[in-house]
Amino acid sequence: MATQPIKYKFKATKYFKTTVHYSLETSTNNLLISDKLNIAESRDFAKSKPLFWCQERGAKKWIKPNLTGLFPTEKENIFWGCRGRYQHLILFVFTNNKEDLTVFYFNNFFTTNLKPLITNL
Repeated sequence: MATQPIKYKFKATKYFKTTVHYSLETSTNNLLISDKLNIAESRDFAKSKPLFWCQERGAKKWIKPNLTGLFPTEKENIFWGCRGRYQHLILFVFTNNKEDLTVFYFNNFFTTNLKPLITNL
């Protein structure tokens, strides 16, 4: 069975035409992702065709390359991505009209069978 994910809660802080910035509100323990995230609509440059891109914030600027693309799941407003080459599964759950973002970070765990994970969120 999957390891328990680390849960991070983000709140939307800035809105742009195709991008939303999120700031960390709560996390369960040490940070494996940055405390600020930039979720931008994909402009279809990548072959993988994600719907959105997630970028982390460094000390003074957004870190390149992007953390991950966000790919749709069978549930609305739930997307998956990964860090590394399919090393760490990351689930993005948008609620409250995309104002709230909950990130579930599965450290050193990856699967393409997302249904049981999503059911347990």
